[in-house]
Amino acid sequence: MKATEYKKIRTLATAILAVVSANAMASQAPLIKELPHNVYHVIQNKTLRDAADQLANRTGITFKINADLENDAITHKIVGDDWNMGLHQLLAGYNHSIIAESGIIKTVVITGRNGSGLNKSADNSLGAEMIVVAPDYANNLPERYKNFKPGSVMNVNLPMDQLAEVPIGKTFTLDLPIGQYNVVHDNAVEHADGSSTWIGYLDDEGKGYRVYLSQGDAGVIGNVFTPDGAYNIETVDGKTVVVDLDKSGLQTAGFEGDQQEATADESVTMNDAVGNSSNLDALRTAAETARATANALTAEANALYQQYLVAKSQADAGAQTVASLSNALNAAKTALANAKTALNKDKKNSALKAAVNSAQANVNNLNGQLRQANSAYKSTQSNTTQLKSSYDKKYALAVAAETKAKTAEATYAAASVQTTANATVSTTTSSSNAVVDLMVLYTTVNQTATYAKQRIAYLVDVSNQSYKDSGINMSLRLVHARPTTYVESNSNSQALSDLAYDKGAFAGTAALRNKYGADLVMLFRPLYAKTAGSCGTTYVGFANGGAANAKFGFGTIGDGYSKDSMTNYYCGANTFTHEIGHTLGNVHDRTYSSFQGKFSYSYAWGISGKFGTVMSYYGPSVMLFATPNLSTQCAGSACGFAEGDTNSSDQTRTTNYTAPLVANYRSTTTTVPVIQ
Repeated sequence: MKATEYKKIRTLATAILAVVSANAMASQAPLIKELPHNVYHVIQNKTLRDAADQLANRTGITFKINADLENDAITHKIVGDDWNMGLHQLLAGYNHSIIAESGIIKTVVITGRNGSGLNKSADNSLGAEMIVVAPDYANNLPERYKNFKPGSVMNVNLPMDQLAEVPIGKTFTLDLPIGQYNVVHDNAVEHADGSSTWIGYLDDEGKGYRVYLSQGDAGVIGNVFTPDGAYNIETVDGKTVVVDLDKSGLQTAGFEGDQQEATADESVTMNDAVGNSSNLDALRTAAETARATANALTAEANALYQQYLVAKSQADAGAQTVASLSNALNAAKTALANAKTALNKDKKNSALKAAVNSAQANVNNLNGQLRQANSAYKSTQSNTTQLKSSYDKKYALAVAAETKAKTAEATYAAASVQTTANATVSTTTSSSNAVVDLMVLYTTVNQTATYAKQRIAYLVDVSNQSYKDSGINMSLRLVHARPTTYVESNSNSQALSDLAYDKGAFAGTAALRNKYGADLVMLFRPLYAKTAGSCGTTYVGFANGGAANAKFGFGTIGDGYSKDSMTNYYCGANTFTHEIGHTLGNVHDRTYSSFQGKFSYSYAWGISGKFGTVMSYYGPSVMLFATPNLSTQCAGSACGFAEGDTNSSDQTRTTNYTAPLVANYRSTTTTVPVIQ
């Protein structure tokens, strides 16, 4: 084979591997530097007294501190399975004792520094002045939190004006009742109503731990995710608080029954203006099949070439052996002729007779070796010729298949980009970024319009950041929001049906959807745990591998703390992103899904007690979609598995396929969002 031919096939194989590697590594980033812990609290440049004050309110523990120690500067990261372990870490340089009752720490006594001569007992026998730092649970918290466990709600004064001045990419130390964190500001969104969303992440802990803060007429609302849990930021009666959800005693209303599979009689085919998903599906399948064929032929060609190289090496060695033996035989024959000539001159010379016999034996031996070498050479040469012929044919097939695969991929890519472009308003939006236009109707019985509008805008921003962090080329655009008089407290399934079929208070919704060009329509209302059934209910788009259908672009969302008698339930900030995720063809974990989404890998992924991706039942929740591209970012393990794995869970790949189709459910009609 010519060297140029081998170079071509090697380049072909390398290019294929490069594409695969690029796709696998595209979203790699240090999202999780610090794994989740039961206890995690960062103290930066606090006095011992101030640190004790924060810890007292977080834990319910009373601290007694020798007055000589109260101004000691403390910088420490508390990490542990429990507070007993964490406090021993913090106080390793102090004489101290921890007093517990029934396994619950009640008091920590700090009597002196190690080596100071002060004893470690809880008895202040040396008579030093002791400062008592006790939990302050009567600190004028809003009435809403009266049933929350003590210490789970803490007042906070957020420096929003200072945060607004932090440039994108810069770090700011955020002092919260749950610790002091170095936060990198990496995104900000301004809204027409004057509200804004500040987005950052914990620099030392990893980009997966997000800080979301919204400021507007409803005050400051947001979420902070740290290695020890999720925290709400809420403004009630003019007071801003941090709520420790894990410690609150509340439990999530969950997502049981929230993914609605469309029934056969509901499966109405979309009109042509909505999209061309069947054709796009066929193009995608053709591209994937062509690529698989090209890859297989390339691998086979490479294998044949390696076999050819081995055979050619053997044939070359055989040729050298034959040539060497031929030369040796010719020399032996010359020696035999010379010996015979000498013997003819002296026929009675016994030494000459022996020389002739020896020369003849050598010729005979070399003749035998040459026959064997020639036979072996002919065999290896024949094998080499056959392998060369097989390789040439396979190489030609591989080149043709590669050309066909590239053509199929280009055709599919062009169709996908065109689908996306049809739904994209802004000329500055990348052609690879699908913009899904959203209309949200909200109730106003147990939430104000001011709060609902700010909250909805905030949750759109949180969703968009989640898409970005997950490697999803999509963004939501809120084109219209308005109040509805629809009942606030009935079941989600009934509300979904009424919304999708334009019934009752939802009459006219279809016309509004067309007017504002909304690809998706959602109902947003407070949680009523007793009647709602879960945190929301949404039609699963593309269920069981189905085609795109704009008829199923509807969902309901329950938000916040339950407003009925079941006050110990809540729905988190991930609910909004979760429910919209269903419209995009994604379902729960396999264990909790009775049907598949768009593809066999459109499942969520999580490990109970460690993490759960956005669409997962498991917790603690991380605002990331399942994807194998994030190989270590979910509690130190993969956030998903690739197609073909028994646990295949790649919702990033799913959404990157379905988002352009959903973005084409309605033609774009709104350039300036209308928020009422």
